[in-house]
Amino acid sequence: MGGKILEIITSTQNLTIKEIRKLQQRKHRVETGLCFVEGIQPVLRALENDIVPQTLVYAPELLTSEVALGVLDLLRDKVRLLAVSSALFADISERDNPVGLAAIVRTPIKQLADLVVTERAIYTALVDIKNPGNLGTIVRTIDSIAGSGLIIMGQTADPYDPACIKASMGTVFNIPIVSIADPREFLAWCKQNGVSLITTSAKAPHNIGETALTCPCAVMLGSEAQGLPTELMAAGDIPVRIPMYGQASSLNLAVAAGIILYEVKKGQQRQIANH
Repeated sequence: MGGKILEIITSTQNLTIKEIRKLQQRKHRVETGLCFVEGIQPVLRALENDIVPQTLVYAPELLTSEVALGVLDLLRDKVRLLAVSSALFADISERDNPVGLAAIVRTPIKQLADLVVTERAIYTALVDIKNPGNLGTIVRTIDSIAGSGLIIMGQTADPYDPACIKASMGTVFNIPIVSIADPREFLAWCKQNGVSLITTSAKAPHNIGETALTCPCAVMLGSEAQGLPTELMAAGDIPVRIPMYGQASSLNLAVAAGIILYEVKKGQQRQIANH
């Protein structure tokens, strides 16, 4: 990497290091509108989506990726760079083998009104999904099907939790994410925009693999333990289930979301082919 490193921070009392520690807490992320992004892929995802870091944190002793080093050179005069020791980077890292690149970025804020509904749109709505790892895995699946957006409601984990960002491989920055307090707002938005609501339950009458699914639509999933509340199931247009053929009565939520979203994607592709 070109350019001279003037100073390598080693102290845990550095103000930026203290800020990074605070950003592990959801309350502080909400208050500041910032989050801590660790790893080459997640940082690059943010940059690819025009999210300019407030600070890029790197450990010269750890960072060997030519791509990442090139990014540092490119942003050297545009973004604040903070060089830290490998020991200090390991101290702020939540990874077993940190690669030496992280960033403090502003979290994208979207509203339902920002979502542009097209005839091929596929949305995902999550209610009370508390595990950030599950949430991140679902976000990655949404990105893989070129999903149109994610709406989170209730006691759902923060999509900008470090564990969620890690599980999503940074794809939280690829898709619009909207957080709303009242599910009724989402239901009204679906009706106003002609978005078909697919609800999910192990007891739903329709087998996902045998059901005609058309877009625009939204797939709504609840927590593994409780599923969707009765009133939200009742508000749906198409209640579906995943058939179970073995002894297990349910699937991990992220796995179930993947199966359902890919079935919906297949329906979208048939719709396009027949258009």
